[in-house]
Amino acid sequence: MEPLRADDPHRIGPYRVLARLGSGGMGVVYLGRSRSGRLIAVKVIRRHLAADPEYRARFRREVTAARRVIGAFTAPVLDADPEAPWLATAYLPGMTLREAVDTFGPIPPESLRALAGGLAEALAAIHRAGVVHRDLKPANVLLTAGGPRVIDFGIARPSGEATITQRGVPIGTPGFMAPEQVAGVEVGPASDVFTLGVVLAYAAGGVEPFGTGPAGSRQYRIMTGQADLDGIGQGWLRDMVVDCLRPDPARRPSAGEVLRRLGEQGAVSLQGTRWLPPAVADEIDRRTARTVLPPAPAIAPVGPEGPDGPGRPDGPGGPRAAEGPVDAPGLPEEPGGSPVLDDAVMNMATAEPFPVAPGGPRGVRRRSVIAGTAVGALAAGGLGALLWSRGEPPAAAPEPRPPRSDPSRSDPSRSDPSRSDPSRSGAPPSSAEPPRAVRRWRVKSGDYYADLFLCEDLVLVRGEAGDTYAVDPRTGRVRWKRRGELAGTSGGLAFLISSRSPHMSAVSPRDGRTLWIVDVRPGFSPLQAVVTGPVACVGGVGGGERLMGLDARDGRVRWSATVTGLDGFTAGGGTVAAAGHGELTGLRARDGRRRWSYPIGEAFGVSYGEGLFLVSDTRYVLHAVRADTGKRAWRRVGAGNGFLLQAGGGMVYADAGDGVLAMRATTGETVWSRALGAGAPQGYGNALGLYGGTLYVGGTDRRVHALDPATGRVLWTYGADMTLRSGPVSAGGLVFVATRDGYVNALAPPDGTRG
Repeated sequence: MEPLRADDPHRIGPYRVLARLGSGGMGVVYLGRSRSGRLIAVKVIRRHLAADPEYRARFRREVTAARRVIGAFTAPVLDADPEAPWLATAYLPGMTLREAVDTFGPIPPESLRALAGGLAEALAAIHRAGVVHRDLKPANVLLTAGGPRVIDFGIARPSGEATITQRGVPIGTPGFMAPEQVAGVEVGPASDVFTLGVVLAYAAGGVEPFGTGPAGSRQYRIMTGQADLDGIGQGWLRDMVVDCLRPDPARRPSAGEVLRRLGEQGAVSLQGTRWLPPAVADEIDRRTARTVLPPAPAIAPVGPEGPDGPGRPDGPGGPRAAEGPVDAPGLPEEPGGSPVLDDAVMNMATAEPFPVAPGGPRGVRRRSVIAGTAVGALAAGGLGALLWSRGEPPAAAPEPRPPRSDPSRSDPSRSDPSRSDPSRSGAPPSSAEPPRAVRRWRVKSGDYYADLFLCEDLVLVRGEAGDTYAVDPRTGRVRWKRRGELAGTSGGLAFLISSRSPHMSAVSPRDGRTLWIVDVRPGFSPLQAVVTGPVACVGGVGGGERLMGLDARDGRVRWSATVTGLDGFTAGGGTVAAAGHGELTGLRARDGRRRWSYPIGEAFGVSYGEGLFLVSDTRYVLHAVRADTGKRAWRRVGAGNGFLLQAGGGMVYADAGDGVLAMRATTGETVWSRALGAGAPQGYGNALGLYGGTLYVGGTDRRVHALDPATGRVLWTYGADMTLRSGPVSAGGLVFVATRDGYVNALAPPDGTRG
């Protein structure tokens, strides 16, 4: 708990503000008092997020979901204003399970049984309300004198409602996600049960059961079922956790079933703190006893020595007017916020300040705001005119993060020496730092996300506000602008989705002229389109059923086919491959007739290259299927995200979590692997682009890398925080990347370096 600062509000809605509980990149949490004298915690969102319609939509969803949950072991939402925005919950003095384990060690068996019962009852209440939490983890479990509380519904959503994140992109916390979350497919109550098992294993052993290190490594172990459960000493509890961690959601017990099985072991009272280990109980009792109502808010001076830097007479850090409501919308930026706030204090429910030292308790790290944009969703700001800027200094490359070792016994590099020993991989390490590329120009494409496509030597930009731009790669000049969401480019055509009617247009990339329009009817969004030969195949992905084959010249419908549960498709070699329920189906492109089927279970990320359809399943297995026969050429466990593949030159390149894996297209065997220091929490995978004999990687290490595709040698790098939704594209000797600050950047390789 901290005193108020000079620029803090004295009142938020109807609540008097008494003190700060903490702050972070998302906002500030205050201790408040209601008119009746009740202590509450109020979370106020910062202005840059409050101004984002997408974030406000997410915040409204959070409030709606949290209000539907009524249970003894959840933190009740008392009040909220989604437009300001702020959210008030009950103030619960205590400590998080993460803090307790980090400070005092594993939870002993008897306390663990009580903890499991409280968490199972909380999840049962959440699921009865028709809500899926989706982010159950130790930092979201609060230990209090009234039992454990499940808190923070930041990414919870009602069951059956569409998510605003991009399909195929995982949402959650690395190491505490179910396999279906890692795969980026639909989640349900069974996903929370899986993470319940992970949390209990962590509490019992004091270590994360799927290891630490890069997010990709942990996701690999989740998908392949490699959990360390040695810390669970009781056989019955271990069996229950094993059942919770079953890969198939349908085979996991419900939260109610877990509660029933726990009841067979005898009831444990969760009143008071006697159910907790003595050291933890004493600390919670001490914090509870220290919870008093301050007679008046104390104001901390803010000046040159304060956390916000020098003050101004009439601005942040300067004197504040008399008490009044909080500034709307949101609070200003605060560079001095805690580096661990997103995982800790934004849970809004503890009386103690959280550790803020960079080298604090193990396992505590900052987590990026998890918010994505679905294809066709509108994001904040609007594009307006693209702003072209010349002569700006190149963005400074951030300091490289050294690759982190992962001590887990199930590290995939232990079974594949080429992934840990560069001398065996064909990619010998270099003692010299790779040269850096130079930025030639950049254009503003919005405030946040943009995706890049290459078509007819033009860079096409899918902006955040439903507009599409064609940019001259030599100058950055905008050739044309069209209203409509870019669904993709293929066969020399650009496909745009209308935001006002159920139509899709085929557009000439040279001048933006409409060539033909097809009526796709509701249910086709988000759309996907791909051309093979004279046929343009169009369909809606994400549970749709209808595929259409159109004449690429005039849009005339040549055939229509039904694929149950259509979840992605592509085309190549005269065949359309569609992933549906339980199989990958091959259709003849010219007439839509079924050619073959390949059983794969639930699939995601279908792509084509080297005469193969490449598709990943939810167990993180990459399948290479021959386009002509539908027979399996090979399969590879843990070979990367099926959305992040490139193929060419007899090779298949895949995101490997901490870098790139190159495989021979004919056999799937490793040719080389290259660790890039990637796998940082803010990213979900390395985005790849293969152009003109160079493999470009938009890395989760906030760098762009140019690699020799034959050896994996790094040719050059450039510091750029990419959106990681689409890989770099290249034309005319330049490389183009979209960054999270809303710019499209044109990069030139260093002198004497190809690509």
